[in-house]
Amino acid sequence: MHILKYFKFFLLIYFLLIILLIEKNNLLAEEKIRIIADQILFNSDNDTVDAIGDAVAISENGSKLKADKIFYDEKNNQILAEGNVIFIDNNLNNFFLNSLESNDDLTNMHGNQVRVRLNDGSRITGTKVIKKNEISSMANAEYTPCLEEQYLIKGCPGWKLKSNYIFHDREKKTIYYDHAKLHLFNLPILYLPFFSHPDPSVNKRSGLLMPTVETDNKLGDTLSIPIFYNIKGNQDLTFTPTLQSNSNNFYSLNYRHLNKFGNFEMDSSIDDNSDNMGTRNHIFFNSNIKIDEGALNIFAQTSNNDTYMRKNKINKLTVLNSGIHFTKTTKDNFFSLESNSYKHLTIQNGEQWEYVYPKIIYNINGIESNFFKGNISLNNEFLQNKDLDESYTTLISSQINLRDSLTHNNSGLIFDNAANLRVVSVSIDRKSHNDDNNIRFYPQISTNISYPLIKSSKNYTQTLSPIIMPIIAPYNNYTGPQVVTGSNLFSSNRASSLTEWESGPRINYGIDYYIDNKDTSSIKATLGQSYRINKNSSSSVEELSDYFFSSTISFNKNNYINNSLVVDRKDIDIKTFNINTYAELDDFKFAIDYDYTSEKYNIAKEQIAIGSEYNFKENFFVKFTGTKDLDTNKNIGYQYGLLYENDCLGIDFNYYRDLTIDRDIEESDGYSFTVVLKPFGSTRSYGKNKVFGPQIK
Repeated sequence: MHILKYFKFFLLIYFLLIILLIEKNNLLAEEKIRIIADQILFNSDNDTVDAIGDAVAISENGSKLKADKIFYDEKNNQILAEGNVIFIDNNLNNFFLNSLESNDDLTNMHGNQVRVRLNDGSRITGTKVIKKNEISSMANAEYTPCLEEQYLIKGCPGWKLKSNYIFHDREKKTIYYDHAKLHLFNLPILYLPFFSHPDPSVNKRSGLLMPTVETDNKLGDTLSIPIFYNIKGNQDLTFTPTLQSNSNNFYSLNYRHLNKFGNFEMDSSIDDNSDNMGTRNHIFFNSNIKIDEGALNIFAQTSNNDTYMRKNKINKLTVLNSGIHFTKTTKDNFFSLESNSYKHLTIQNGEQWEYVYPKIIYNINGIESNFFKGNISLNNEFLQNKDLDESYTTLISSQINLRDSLTHNNSGLIFDNAANLRVVSVSIDRKSHNDDNNIRFYPQISTNISYPLIKSSKNYTQTLSPIIMPIIAPYNNYTGPQVVTGSNLFSSNRASSLTEWESGPRINYGIDYYIDNKDTSSIKATLGQSYRINKNSSSSVEELSDYFFSSTISFNKNNYINNSLVVDRKDIDIKTFNINTYAELDDFKFAIDYDYTSEKYNIAKEQIAIGSEYNFKENFFVKFTGTKDLDTNKNIGYQYGLLYENDCLGIDFNYYRDLTIDRDIEESDGYSFTVVLKPFGSTRSYGKNKVFGPQIK
């Protein structure tokens, strides 16, 4: 028993020695620094520690120091590190050095031959580094955000800044450069005596944005330099002077403000009147205000010259819209009140303005009735407007809708039944013709009868639905024949105006087909026709309409082809045809919009618009966009160019030709050039790229 008692005592002493040894190799000095190493030598006479082999020192603030050898002098609060030195600060920026000297909480240090990897991946190199609290400085330094695997040329970053000294102020979150040179692909292109930019932790900061350089045969050489001012986190201002050698210079201002009540944005510009033809300007603003009663949108677009914005390529607007909109939506009600003014900039020697003041809509849904168990809704609208022919229209409309759907279980037929009655009071005060005042009644009953045939398997689902839609409606004197399109083939009323309703009894019929491959593709096709019953003898419109066909084919996620076709039922000749498609084939993307109308149906016209992008080498893209009037065999406009863009550098170079002509706007062509240094912007956001055809995603 005594031996067992002594054994327990020695076992306790043994564990205490083990703990002591562990603590010796994990030294905690005044709780400022903790050192871990393969071997630790402690000198109690002068309170020094030699840590050898995978030595690690960790400070209270989370900074970490790694090296082959670390020497710690507790009395003098000094740390020396040598061999494969890595310092990681509390922002996770990594410093790689040959040697380093620091205080015991790793807040102050200096080292030699430093390479820094910032936490956003960008890099700084220098011959020496000095860090004092929140300020770091490096001598003979280079900064680049470019990753080596993205270099276009081996050993050559897309861009870098070389400077005598680089200073990083973590408190101000700013990096400063003393006597810096900007290099593109190792070629010096710009000298900057002093330069600064936000560090990677900053989302918004005042400063210069990327400039755009253009040449135009009418405007001359153009330079735009945006200056961004961050007022607050929720407010900012961008001022952009645009200098033009052959035309007036102009100055743009964009202001944005976001708060708990909504958002406000103002965009404006003014030229310098160097041609002594009068100062030209534009002012746009848009505000969305959140209020308890609903949503309020107030907006305005104005310019004192019809061609100023299009001529200077500020925008392509030909109609300016100003107004106020209020909307309120509940479960069963919708209310809106709006007033608008429209100015048509392309109209000369005639009235340019039309107004809507006001337009009121009040819709009630989900009305309950003991007599009718389906869905009942009521649509009400009131508006007054002044048209371009200077006539004034007052309109009051009320429409009741009854809808009910049922499925016949034995046959599988689906019936979508509807009854509508619209009452419209129209008063038109004309300037040069007799006034018009009348009340119009538009009653109608319809049912959409479909018989869906469904076949499904593990990989796909098919649906074939024959549809017949009889419609009972009286003929009226206010509505002409309506065109059959893909969106209205099975519509009960093809007339879009509130004062019109499609006239006469008729039957719409056709077939819907849909097949969905659950992995990659789908096809939807519609074929149909419309038949007018007992049409008026005075009407020249055929009772039986032309054939209508539409289809949508989608495959491999983003690829699709949409088309619609109207074929003359007598001589099987195409009256209208349009197709739009988007496809991605390996590194090639393209989109095509084609429209054709024959003279049988309307004024003959044919137009095609194309957009394409080819990624012929990593980060290199050839782009093209253009529109052509095939009826006259004349181009409307086109642009092609070269884009290089990665996470480090963007270069966008384009040639364009714009054939727009309107007063002092003449045909023009020229070049645009944009260089963007990442992460300070994107070529997809800056510059004045023109889009004449469909845009590539």
